[in-house]
Amino acid sequence: MRKGKGFREPRRRGFDDDEPFSREMRGSRPMSRPFTTDVGRDVTPMDSPTVEATVKWFNPEKGFGFAELADGSGDAFMHIAALQAAGHDSVQPGAKLKVQVSQGAKGPQITRLLEVDESTAVAPPPRRAGGPGQSRRTADVSNAVEMVGTVKWFNADKGFGFIACDDGGKDVFLHVSVLGRSGLTSLPEGQRVSMGVVDTPKGREAVTVDIAD
Repeated sequence: MRKGKGFREPRRRGFDDDEPFSREMRGSRPMSRPFTTDVGRDVTPMDSPTVEATVKWFNPEKGFGFAELADGSGDAFMHIAALQAAGHDSVQPGAKLKVQVSQGAKGPQITRLLEVDESTAVAPPPRRAGGPGQSRRTADVSNAVEMVGTVKWFNADKGFGFIACDDGGKDVFLHVSVLGRSGLTSLPEGQRVSMGVVDTPKGREAVTVDIAD
């Protein structure tokens, strides 16, 4: 019986010796993970083309903003993680960027900043306490233009979304506070809505919204 056990043990050790090798092979897969630290949540190929962009606005308190892409593909979402990976905590409107972009579920998103040139940036006017919401409260609703559009996306947790207008113009920003005034808490993608829209330095913004009949 002892001989039998002694005979089986080397075979078990021989089988176990394969395990570190298999773990080593499995462990080789996470080699791609370091790329995610450079770009935030998205992975951008190293050979992704570089695109120039101009900052439209960025709110460091909320941790996001938008930049207009020079290739004509529209605006790209810019998360603070991408800025911080490039050594910045904020960036002013008008600043020129060189970026890499990926196509997220909600549209273009800047995943890597390669260059930031703030020589063309425009310093924003000082804001009173209340932050970005102050500009929404002072918007002149009497100048709002009635429009109809379709919800592209709305994230209740983030507190904002965008609506594609039937006029074919740029998307309309929708803040959660506007929904609250209409007795709504969220809007599903594809929902048809009617809204009052005003032009702001940051683009078109809805000041009223209702479900379209």
